[in-house]
Formats: sequence, C-alpha cells, structure tokens
Amino acid sequence: MQEMTLWELSRACAFTAFGCYTLAVCWGILLSARSWKPAAAQFVFHRFLSTLGLVAMVLHVVTLMFDHYAHVGLGTLAGIDHRRGVQLGVVALWLAVILPFTFKLRERKWMSIRVWRALHYLGYAMWVAILIHGIAEGTDSRAAWVLGVYAAAAGLVAAAAWWRWVDKRKVNRGRRAARANASGAEAAS
Repeated sequence: MQEMTLWELSRACAFTAFGCYTLAVCWGILLSARSWKPAAAQFVFHRFLSTLGLVAMVLHVVTLMFDHYAHVGLGTLAGIDHRRGVQLGVVALWLAVILPFTFKLRERKWMSIRVWRALHYLGYAMWVAILIHGIAEGTDSRAAWVLGVYAAAAGLVAAAAWWRWVDKRKVNRGRRAARANASGAEAAS
C-alpha cells in the first residue's frame, strides 16, 4: 500500500512540475517580448511558477528515492544511471536548481544581463529534458491522454516561441525603419 502511495505521489509531482515549467517557459517567452506593461507582477508570477515547479520536482525525486521499485539513489542524482531518460531527468533537475541562482547573481550585479540571458536560455533545454524524461521514463507515457498532454504542452511552448520570434522581427523592422527615417532626415538637412 505504501509503495503505491509513493508512486502516485511521485507521478502527481512529476505532472505538476511539468505543467509548472511549461507555463513558466511560456510566461517567460511572453515576458521577454514585453507583452505586459508593467512586467513586474508578471515576472513575480513567472518566478512563482518556476519555484512551484522546482518544489514539485524535488518531491518527485524524494518520493522516488523512497520507492523500492524505482531504483533511484544518490548515485542517480550524480547522473550515474544506465537509463538515458533518467539521466535527462537528472540534467533537468540540476538546471532547475541552478537557474534561480542566476536571478540572484543578476540582482547583485555579479553577472551581466548578456551572460544572464545566455544562461537563462538553458531553461529551454531544461524543459525539453523534462519532456523527453517524461516520455522515456514515465509509467503512463504510452497512455493516449498523457501523450495528448505532452503534445499540447509542446504545442503551447512552440506557439509562444513562434509568436516571440515573429514579434521580435516586427520590432526589428520598426527599428530599422526608424533609423532609416532618421538618417534620411539628417541627410535632407
């Protein structure tokens, strides 16, 4: 009975973490596009989703460590495991732990915005690692509803990224046009 409860809790935590990180990635994309004015409250929500995802991910790992059928130990957390899907989960876990520290380093001005942004792009890699980990290692990953959840999440992230890419191109075209108009005005005077 206890083993079944640990498995159910671990499974629930895994889906919660995946959902939170899916929304956090999408929210972060929309924040980077400056979709909301002011962005401060939306930034707080992005951080909340990321924190909730991290807590759910840690609970997922802890429950697996106590589940005798999962065979997850301290070595697994160091990436020592023959299962590639588990190794991707470990990579995602450590990225999820490291990324919040980049905020603190940036706030203290110990890191430039350019370096912070470059490191923050690892959030995409983390999300992809979580997705592949879930598909490869999830006990429900062959169920149609789970595949539907994964497909919907991938579609949501892809749509947000596509929208951001289109929006950025539009902004860049506007900037080039403004520069060209300014250059033309200076040449005319």
